[in-house]
Amino acid sequence: MGKSASIRTEGDTRDPEREALLRRIAELDRSLEQALVTAEDAQEEARLLAADRIQMEEEMTAQRQEIAALRERLTLSETRRAELLDALADSDQRLNTLRRDESHLSEELQTSYEELQVLTEELEQANADLELRVEERTAQLAESERRFRTLFEAMDEGFLLADVLFDGDRPADILHLEMNPAAQRMAGEDYVGRRLREISPAFEDHWYEVFGRAARDGESTRTELYAGPLEKWLSFYVFKVGAPEQRRIAVIFRDVTERKRTQEQLKRAKEAAETANRAKTKFLAAASHDLRQPIQAAALYAHVLLGSVGADPIAQESLNRLKASIDSLNGMLSGLLDLSRLEAGVIEVSVTDFSPAALMTRLAEEFRGVAEASSIELRCRPSRLAVCTDPHLLERLLRNLLSNAIAHGRPKGTDAKGRVLVGCRHRADGVEFQVWDNGPGIPEDAREAIFEEFRQLNNPERNATQGFGLGLSIVSRIAHLLGAEVKLRSWVGSGSVFSVTVPYARKPDTGAAAVPAVRREPRLKGRTVLLVEDDEQVRRSMTMMLKRWGLRVVAVSSAGELAATLPSLRRPHVVLTDYRLPGGDSGRSVVELVRQRWPVPGIIITGDTAPERLREAMSLGCRLLHKPVLPADLAGALGEVLPS
Repeated sequence: MGKSASIRTEGDTRDPEREALLRRIAELDRSLEQALVTAEDAQEEARLLAADRIQMEEEMTAQRQEIAALRERLTLSETRRAELLDALADSDQRLNTLRRDESHLSEELQTSYEELQVLTEELEQANADLELRVEERTAQLAESERRFRTLFEAMDEGFLLADVLFDGDRPADILHLEMNPAAQRMAGEDYVGRRLREISPAFEDHWYEVFGRAARDGESTRTELYAGPLEKWLSFYVFKVGAPEQRRIAVIFRDVTERKRTQEQLKRAKEAAETANRAKTKFLAAASHDLRQPIQAAALYAHVLLGSVGADPIAQESLNRLKASIDSLNGMLSGLLDLSRLEAGVIEVSVTDFSPAALMTRLAEEFRGVAEASSIELRCRPSRLAVCTDPHLLERLLRNLLSNAIAHGRPKGTDAKGRVLVGCRHRADGVEFQVWDNGPGIPEDAREAIFEEFRQLNNPERNATQGFGLGLSIVSRIAHLLGAEVKLRSWVGSGSVFSVTVPYARKPDTGAAAVPAVRREPRLKGRTVLLVEDDEQVRRSMTMMLKRWGLRVVAVSSAGELAATLPSLRRPHVVLTDYRLPGGDSGRSVVELVRQRWPVPGIIITGDTAPERLREAMSLGCRLLHKPVLPADLAGALGEVLPS
């Protein structure tokens, strides 16, 4: 610039071109300066732009990341949007359903509203009716209270309202709050407002204990207690009343002193009856022995006569009548024997699985002749389904039911034919054995009595052809032994059915073979029997019958005669002895005396039905036969005890 200035100074007079050039230079200088300033500004701006670019690149990187995140979110949003669209469509569908339901509900609400209006009107009417009924009920309650008070005053039972006073947790006294006239009469005075210990300290402690439990624990009690000061038995019901914190009780009671006295009299009467029953048993034991002795001899002689009367019809008829009379007596004594065995408890129950079909068929065949003789049609419908019980006891039970049905199962006062059916029905708990008849039936008031001993209906003359009234009693006791119950259904004028149910067999595949009847052909010929019998007639008839069977008989009349004869005797095969012998000896002493030398079997014959005889024979291992002994029974017993 200094050079330019000097040029301008020296050449003020120079040509205008120079001046113009200088001016141009000056302008260029100024432009250059301005360009330099502009370049510096541009550089600064470029620097700032570079910084801005870096910042923008960082921001763009952040934005790209944000965009990536936003794209992820957008993807999720799209998925969510699709789900929401599905949900919206479902909601629209449900909304449409709700709108339809709302429409129906609106219709129902409108209907309900109309019904509510009707019900409101009815309720208003009912409220009016209720108010009227409340008024009527109030009047009725007043009347009921009056009647209750009248009843309270007139009732036969005593009524007592009282507070129980406690000493700690122990009832100490009883304060009487209210008593009706009946209670006052039973107590002898009015106790209201008074305490029990004040009335009489002699009242027993049990009164305080029972009333205390009711007041403290709410334990209601119905019992009978003796009131010593009143000398009365009272039957009462005590219960808690009032609020829970109160110890208040109500007692309803009556005087049962007379009933207690009656019970005591009945107890004494029962003891007397039991004593009489024991005396009856002893009497039957003694009387049956005395009765059986002549019956035994008669039965044996009849058997001996059976092969001696020949073809004489009068003798045969007389013998048949004699046997019928003996059989009748024997039937009654056999019933007594069965009762005696049942009372003695010596009958053992042997339970087994078997089919009852053959047993029932055999019983039907056995009774068919008796039934036909009585103009009764006997039918049998056996079951082949196996049962679990004692076959022999079941047979005895069915035998007695059949005998009873045939004896009483024919319509009375008509010529109609009687019908008896023995059959089985399958039940849930077992097989029910039934015996039906079309007889006169059994009245309601006699259906328990017929199971008692010697009780018979429609047989006041005690006709022996109708039995002796022991069969159903024996049936009931046998059923009890089997754990069963005899059931009876009867229709007066139409007939009866007796039934008993026994369990099914424990093994379902039990065969159909039933227990066969015991039939053993005794081998008696050549055997030696040692007979001890004090009754001469029985001894002679027994000896005759045994010899006819081919047996050798050594007969003595007493244990003393046996003791004197025993050393010279050869060993017998069996001892046959009466139980009751002279000098206080018995069949037991005879068996024991013989067994001191030889271990031989024994058969004891007795007319004594006492249970002790049965147990005694079992303890000796001897067979026990009761008089009168049928020849077939004696032959069977000999066949069983004699060695083969």
